[in-house]
Amino acid sequence: MKTRRSKQDKRLRLQARQLRRRVSPRSLPSSSAYSRHRTHIIGQDRAIAAIEMGLRLESPGYNIFVSGPSGSGRMTTARHILEGFKHPRQPLADFVYVHNFQEPDRPRLLILEAGQGQKLKKAMEELIKAIKRELPRATSTEHCQKERDRVLAEYQRKEHDLVSVFQDKVHHAKFMAVEVQSGPVVEHDVLPVIDGEPQPLAVLEERVENGKMSRRQFKQLQKKHSQLRTELEKIQRRTRTLARDMANQLEEIDRRTGTAVIDALVEDIHLSFADEKVRDFLDEVREALLERIPALVQRDEDSSESQPQAPFLVMDAPDPLDPFQVNIILNNARRKGCPVVFEHSPTMVRLFGTIERSVDETGRPEIDFMNIRAGAMLRANGGFLVVQAEDLLPEPGVWKTLKSTLSTGQLEIRMPEGPMAMVTSALKPDPIPLDVKIIMLGDEMAYRALYIAEDDFKKTFKIKAEFDVEMDFSPSNIEKFMAFVQRVVSEEDLLQPVRAAVALLVEEAMRDVEDREKITTRFRVIADLLREAAFWARKASHSRIQPGDVHRAVTERRRRFNLAEEKYRENIVRDVVMVDTQGERIGQVNGLAVFDLGDYCFGKPCRITASVGIGEHGVCNIEREAGLSGEIHDKGIYILSGFLRNRFGQRQPLALDAGVCFEQSYGEVDGDSASSAEVYAILSALSGLPIRQGIAVTGSVNQQGDIQPIGGVNHKIEGFFDICRSRRLTGRQGVIIPRGNLEHLMLDLEVVRAVQAGRFHIWAVDDVDAGMELLTGVQSGKASSRGIYPQGTVNRLVADRLAAMASTLREYR
Repeated sequence: MKTRRSKQDKRLRLQARQLRRRVSPRSLPSSSAYSRHRTHIIGQDRAIAAIEMGLRLESPGYNIFVSGPSGSGRMTTARHILEGFKHPRQPLADFVYVHNFQEPDRPRLLILEAGQGQKLKKAMEELIKAIKRELPRATSTEHCQKERDRVLAEYQRKEHDLVSVFQDKVHHAKFMAVEVQSGPVVEHDVLPVIDGEPQPLAVLEERVENGKMSRRQFKQLQKKHSQLRTELEKIQRRTRTLARDMANQLEEIDRRTGTAVIDALVEDIHLSFADEKVRDFLDEVREALLERIPALVQRDEDSSESQPQAPFLVMDAPDPLDPFQVNIILNNARRKGCPVVFEHSPTMVRLFGTIERSVDETGRPEIDFMNIRAGAMLRANGGFLVVQAEDLLPEPGVWKTLKSTLSTGQLEIRMPEGPMAMVTSALKPDPIPLDVKIIMLGDEMAYRALYIAEDDFKKTFKIKAEFDVEMDFSPSNIEKFMAFVQRVVSEEDLLQPVRAAVALLVEEAMRDVEDREKITTRFRVIADLLREAAFWARKASHSRIQPGDVHRAVTERRRRFNLAEEKYRENIVRDVVMVDTQGERIGQVNGLAVFDLGDYCFGKPCRITASVGIGEHGVCNIEREAGLSGEIHDKGIYILSGFLRNRFGQRQPLALDAGVCFEQSYGEVDGDSASSAEVYAILSALSGLPIRQGIAVTGSVNQQGDIQPIGGVNHKIEGFFDICRSRRLTGRQGVIIPRGNLEHLMLDLEVVRAVQAGRFHIWAVDDVDAGMELLTGVQSGKASSRGIYPQGTVNRLVADRLAAMASTLREYR
């Protein structure tokens, strides 16, 4: 039968004014109206209320996860709110580590009032200098020297008495005391004197063998040697005892002298500190110094036998005074206000601190309490720490350590672990009591993953502050929007935009969220657009930013990112990718998809075809059979099948085998926005009615045949428009969209102008019937009370074809 164009074409066709909400410059508020909006935070009242509650709640676990997409102002908001905290959540303190004289591998933590850490460190440095200066001076006095001379003289007298008696006995026995070199050691011995020379026993034994000495005489000398040797060893032992006694007496002299010096120096420090922890530490310092007096004072080995030189301090490494230093890991002496730390690289070391490695002069690793370093967690103690989830979660061990630290309220500083840790440390510094609130910024996916997988996450991050990507298009929000624009212009010394340019910025803010009743809260995007518009304005020698400069900025930004779009469009224009924009085809329709590159999205026209035959398998999703169909697309095919059963399977079984395919598609297809196009292709194949190829289609369908709204409607329309414009606009081309998407239309001005000129069209439909009438020019037809469609309508042609296929199947059986 001959078909005719549907009368609904004009009724469903949208006017140019419906395609983009225009903002009149005259409708914008005056500068006096928006100048009162000084806040950096716009459109995030819900998130702000949650953040402020979390910041002020002091109960355990009330850390904050700020959820939202990048560019929505999460960091700016956190920074701005935290600036309002002028006072720390608890009194600030200094944290210092000192040597633990009882357990050297467990450095001792001292928590002192702010400023006292530096005072203690300076006092201990002065103590070390004073000991190095005063102890040699005290042990070099005339009185001290006389005491040492007396002890030394007594030692020499006793030693001389022992040696003199022995030497007489040796001389009387015709032996001589000699020194014998035995390798690197010099030993003392007594040897018989033969022919005026001391002779070793081995030499005398040779003389016996040569007959120059009798065996009996040799035996006598050997026996005498043994007796004298035994007596020599006794004298040596006695001499060593005398030397030890002398050394002990000399040490006691030094100890008495040093004790007086050390007591006086330590007492001076003791009186300047009231903190009991510091006083206890100073008591330990005194005892440790007294024990180290012998190591601090050493005699000059080059002194004469009768008159030793003045003592000097031991300067060789390790310095015995090193343990008396103070390691300030957090100095709050000059800090004002509440600690707020933004850690952009939250590694184990930067977040929790570490114990650094150092090497001595021989290259040997050294690790002591002076190498302990603090991290961001301690610097934020008494305040707030802000981190990004995407930076923190990939770091090995960081999330686990953070949970443990927040749960216990104690920070343990350790050396880094892992395969790259060349040296392990036995140091276990005292844990640090910690009171810090964490503000973690991340997207919704990160929040959901942590909430589902981590029980500890629910306990430690009880506050969720969710940032929205859009806000209402209201006079108040427009005032705030303009205040934001003015702030960026003022802070960055940009050219002032004219009101028409600001109006265009507002329109672009609506385009960003694809909603005529909303504007974006991704103000980073708007600020970048403003900066780029100012750049093009200066390049054009404009004194102020004009609407054309904003349009140029939008166009140039798109050009920087749309290489993939241009390549795809070029392939279509050259018929490498086959998409018709003129003529009619049965079972073929132009579908529309959105290709998301991350930094850029564009509409992607694609050919959808359908083939039908007699069978019982229903609709076959070729993408699914090839493993290229996503779950939502699969669902769309099942819904499509339900629509066919609901409309045409009530009076007879559907004897149908149908195949639906995205032609020249080699990646995964997902989403249900093409389900209406797939329905149109199948109905065309069944009815035999050709579909206009100058029209593209988008929209999902339900089982009742209603066309439902979809996402990315502006990208899809603009993508097909670009293809048609590249080939030449005929005035018969356009796009069919769901009527539910009218409020989302914020199309490019080029599309709006083409529609206004009648060179391109956009239709909005509510159901499949309206879409088929536009595509085929034939009425769809309404079923009578008996379920029969009028002759010549789309639905009657489909029903008749399905009836014939069912009859053929019965006959075949």
